[in-house]
Amino acid sequence: MRISPPARCVALAADSALPFSIAIAACMALPLALAAQQPTAPVPRPYDVVETPDFARAVKRHTRTRSGQPGPAYWQQQATYRIEAQLDPHATRLRGTESVRYINNSPDTLRQLALYLRQNLFAPGAVRHAPTPVTGGVTLQRVAAGGRTLTSSSRRNTPGYRVDGTILWITLPEPLTPRGGRVQLSFSWAYTPAPVPSDGREGTDGDVYMMGYWYPQLAVYDDVSGWVTDPYTSEAEFYMGYADYDVRMTVPTGWVVGATGTLQNPGDVLTSEERDRLAAARHTDSLVHVVTARDIAAGHATAHGRQGTLTWHFTAHNVRDFAWVTCAHYLWDASHTVVGAHDTVAINNLYRAAPAGATWVQSVRGDRDAIDFLSRFLWPYPYPQITSAEGVLESGGMEYPMFTILESWRDTLELHRDLMHEISHMWFPMQVGSDETRYPWMDEGLAEFNASQGDTLEDLVGRGVKSAQRSYLALARRGGDVPLMRPGNEFPPDNYFTIEYQKATSVFVALRAILGDSVFQDAYRTYGKRWLGKHPEPYDFFNTFNSVSGRNLSWFWHSWFYQAWTLDQAIANVRQVGDSVEIMIEDRGLAPMPVPLAITRADGSVQRVELPVDPWLDGARRQVVRVAGTPRVTQVVIDPEHVFPYIDRSALTWPRVQRVTSGSTRSR
Repeated sequence: MRISPPARCVALAADSALPFSIAIAACMALPLALAAQQPTAPVPRPYDVVETPDFARAVKRHTRTRSGQPGPAYWQQQATYRIEAQLDPHATRLRGTESVRYINNSPDTLRQLALYLRQNLFAPGAVRHAPTPVTGGVTLQRVAAGGRTLTSSSRRNTPGYRVDGTILWITLPEPLTPRGGRVQLSFSWAYTPAPVPSDGREGTDGDVYMMGYWYPQLAVYDDVSGWVTDPYTSEAEFYMGYADYDVRMTVPTGWVVGATGTLQNPGDVLTSEERDRLAAARHTDSLVHVVTARDIAAGHATAHGRQGTLTWHFTAHNVRDFAWVTCAHYLWDASHTVVGAHDTVAINNLYRAAPAGATWVQSVRGDRDAIDFLSRFLWPYPYPQITSAEGVLESGGMEYPMFTILESWRDTLELHRDLMHEISHMWFPMQVGSDETRYPWMDEGLAEFNASQGDTLEDLVGRGVKSAQRSYLALARRGGDVPLMRPGNEFPPDNYFTIEYQKATSVFVALRAILGDSVFQDAYRTYGKRWLGKHPEPYDFFNTFNSVSGRNLSWFWHSWFYQAWTLDQAIANVRQVGDSVEIMIEDRGLAPMPVPLAITRADGSVQRVELPVDPWLDGARRQVVRVAGTPRVTQVVIDPEHVFPYIDRSALTWPRVQRVTSGSTRSR
């Protein structure tokens, strides 16, 4: 949208009474048509974004760059999990054993390893952002490293382990050497799944058991911060490393399981009829009912297991987490979609006949629409399947690699919209592995922005871009705005969603308007593809947009990510001066932005002019644009497309529209 200075001069010269060449020269040498006046009061200047000392060190070590690309020496850690779990729904207890091979690709010697025990959120005395049930947390029955069983110890220099809230620290018997050192870890543990509302992301309602954050998981050790061990307090979400998973879950016969990854043993857990239905779903566009209500009533929801149980085996490659769900009353629908020329993505949806079966039978369409749209908008969906499940959650949905779980929506459009958001997470942060805990906008903000771009979502659900902007501005008018760069655990609970989802969406829409659709989309996709399977920082996002657009956007990053400034511009005056019309624009807020103008004339033609951001950055409070006086100017509008988040739109149109008591309107 923004016009570069030469092009802007051309646009203005075309309306000038001077000869074209003289008007161009006057515009370039002295801003005749764009005259900036000095402010009457000081205005804050957005300074350049200053990277942290840790990021600067990473640049010096060549793991990061200031162009937004991963550096030539970029590294990240590697892990392989083998997990076996047994769910006893009668005792409401999960028991598991786990073996992890961990490879140290860093240039550092590691004497300690950090792992998350996120179920300790439910332990007595845990630090919580909001009230949660108390279930006892994780019971560690065995911890071993390098084949040596370790004991609990508070001495950091002695081999052993200690639990600090949701973090398990292991002091290794032998230090892990740099660039290829490896160790085998082993765990046995148990916990009681939390009853709903749990932490709003997992748990059980007594029927559905949703297993999220259910196993000891290595924390991220990265090239910028080293060990990242922010506690899990139920508010902000997660930062996770990429790994391979081989997982076996033992549940009662007749209980259907959905999970991250691909089912490896359908012959062991499904009847022959169900296997045939599942295979048919890979080759037809029609909805296939894999497990039906009749199957459940007849006791044929699964194959018959030994001693009343079945073990479901799933594997997943290079994903940041593994989650699963199980229920004795799940119906199972399946279909597929084709991404690109030939990549077939299996679609699996699990839901109960009550309370929302009539709605959830439409969920496969929502999955397909989301994958198809986002594969075009971003880049192709890379995973072999997606599973969406109903239940447990009381509000909204939650994402895991190749897997989502949502509330029991009874409204098809709301279900469709929620699936669009949750499946958008399959790109951010599942493929582009940002730190959600410290920078929620890199996860929720991008996912909400992506979900809001669907062609019909605004009309269908009323929760697209305009709705996001309205919600953010309502909060800002109440004084509740906070910077996007605030860590997730430090947000007031009441405005987390509005800021990290809806303000972020509004900001990305504004950035696209500034850069233009093509440049924005190029920068956005470039950022994503550069950091596939890696761990970007905010500076990598900022630097990528700067480098791809060829512009220093520090003023934008500072204003919209590091400050809680609002945008407030106004048409202060429109007057005839000789054979020209002068339009005076005032900047009454703190956030500097270019000013897109639509000037309508008596003959119905519309002239588009954009005032640059630069005078605002230099401290100006007013800019004047001069245009030809004929045909007569009948209307001037700032931001006619409503793409910028103005805190007050009442002064963005001339002549003013004044409301009168009768309910009619008149211009002034």
